[in-house]
Amino acid sequence: MKRPSIGDVARQAGVSTATVSRAINAPETVTEKTRRKVQEAVDALHYVQSETARNFKKQRANTVLVVAADIGNIYYSEIFRGIQRRAEASSYSTIIANPSPGGTQDLILSNLRNARVDGVIILSGHEIADHDLELLQQLYAGPPPIVAMSEERGYMRVPHILIDNERAGYVAGRHLIEMGHTRIGHAYGPHRTPVRRARANGLRRAMGEAGIAVNDTWFFEGGFSAIGGRAAAQSFLSLKDRPTAIFCANDEAAMGFISQLHRYGISVPDDLSVMGFDDIVLADTYVPGLSTVHQPKEEMGRHAMNLVLDIIEGRTKAELPIIELPVHLVPRESVARIT
Repeated sequence: MKRPSIGDVARQAGVSTATVSRAINAPETVTEKTRRKVQEAVDALHYVQSETARNFKKQRANTVLVVAADIGNIYYSEIFRGIQRRAEASSYSTIIANPSPGGTQDLILSNLRNARVDGVIILSGHEIADHDLELLQQLYAGPPPIVAMSEERGYMRVPHILIDNERAGYVAGRHLIEMGHTRIGHAYGPHRTPVRRARANGLRRAMGEAGIAVNDTWFFEGGFSAIGGRAAAQSFLSLKDRPTAIFCANDEAAMGFISQLHRYGISVPDDLSVMGFDDIVLADTYVPGLSTVHQPKEEMGRHAMNLVLDIIEGRTKAELPIIELPVHLVPRESVARIT
């Protein structure tokens, strides 16, 4: 007969596996009613937490794996700094990995199962497959120590850190409108990402509230790279009827956009206003200084490390901790006022 798992107990009790783990390992963190439900399920199923799981959770490598999709992307540098500073304060080391496409799952599973790391922070937006997550929940007899940066609330099935990308797009749109622009375009983020839709929707909402019509021909492909920004600039240059302002999906794309316009003798902001997103370290020193929406990148890294340490040490009480951080406008010289 198959040995009952923590998932079986959770289903029997009508609670999550995280709640079962807390009820067994830290009963003071759940209510008496929940404790009783879990205990009844444990008794009914004759569930016994495996010695392997108990011993596994006691092992410590004092190391956290950080997984990034593009380790060379300047956006990640400040996130890494926040992670590293918080790790050092707790006497932890970090390993930064840039797996090949499709290799994220194996990298995470291998490092956790072999106890080479105590936790994982995912910066790349990759999800953990259901069967792999279930395997790790069995191994840890509860929620595995994995935290992710997410593009949308609830998009990840592990604890995650995020910003409100729709509101951030709205902030960008409001700034352009307040600077007098009514002819506004947008260079989209990458395909098949929640952030693409959210930032564009925020811009559209700001324009709609101001009674400004959206011209779909001014919304074109961009991406998150300088190459994508240059391609977006070519789309702009092909237009006969052009907007006066463009909101790019991120700062790197905005810089590529501006540099391509420069090759064709178009000056920013004299001939066109351009706005970015992220407020990367180069945004302030770029010429012209790039108007942008600031993401609290170092703070995001610090919160991610805090959260993964809380899971490792059993201090997390929420079922699926989600931390949403605020954004704010950083106006510089790349957006001109229309008079």
